[in-house]
Amino acid sequence: MPHTAPEELFSTPENDGVVMASWERFLLERELPAATIRNTIGHSWYRCAGADVDYRRDRAPTPLHGDAFERIRQSCLELIDASTPVMASARQFLYETGTVMALADPAGLILNVEGDRTLRGATENIHFVPGASWSEVSCGTNAIGTAIETGRPVQIHSNEHFCEGIKQWSCSAAVIRDPCDGSILGAVDVSGLRRSYSRHSMALVVATAARIEGRLAQIEMDVRYRLLDRCLDRLSAATGDDVVVFDRHGRAIRANGDVTAILGRLGAGGREASAGLAALNLDWRRGATRPGRLPEWVRAEWLTPIQDGGERLGAVLV
Repeated sequence: MPHTAPEELFSTPENDGVVMASWERFLLERELPAATIRNTIGHSWYRCAGADVDYRRDRAPTPLHGDAFERIRQSCLELIDASTPVMASARQFLYETGTVMALADPAGLILNVEGDRTLRGATENIHFVPGASWSEVSCGTNAIGTAIETGRPVQIHSNEHFCEGIKQWSCSAAVIRDPCDGSILGAVDVSGLRRSYSRHSMALVVATAARIEGRLAQIEMDVRYRLLDRCLDRLSAATGDDVVVFDRHGRAIRANGDVTAILGRLGAGGREASAGLAALNLDWRRGATRPGRLPEWVRAEWLTPIQDGGERLGAVLV
């Protein structure tokens, strides 16, 4: 995680009046008085203005329902499964502090909400519900959208929100990253009305994101062990064939010899060959039976999917 100075990490509720005055001036002049707000907030306001976000917005766009939402959920099923028990373990804190916890996908669309049921009416009023988009483009400066935009934990309190109809809320969020390549898989957020502000919310989302990442890493490790176990005979067979094993995401993870030499024999160029296994990453989407794109020097018939009980673990190239 990139280093973030403490003064950038946390909101300061006692500065709420100054922040409001800065926001009003920003709307008029598109400029910010020096040192009146955090850089994280100022940069976000500029992004919102550049994207023509309506500052008068008081809720997220209409949430997705039915098949459209279910398709997104299915694409994030592993993230949801990994996060469900972790979010459930935070229930007591959420009930005691009058807050809710949300899981969002990498585009800022809420997948799941857990927490204080007394907030249900308030969260429904602003569409802080599954299926609603809380990206910066959809809702202006907010913890989910701004955390995803910056890739860093962020706390957004009251008047720091760009849209005036959301300024009665206080929220903290941290991104959840893929344990293999560091890409952003989503975000976890804790939100409540402005009186619920607490620095502890930031600690909670950072710890929750880390626990979810740990569960995802364990899931990935278990799948890779099963994959390699099923490929062991091919990797160790003295047939003279070049063998490369790919995980279920299309990432090359093991070969039965010198990778540079194997790539050279396949016909990869000098730069690609020197890149090693990284040169053999395939565009293999969840649910697809074949990669969407192959290097010119790899033939589709060389690839054999490896499955276990109907679950695709990866593939082997021979």
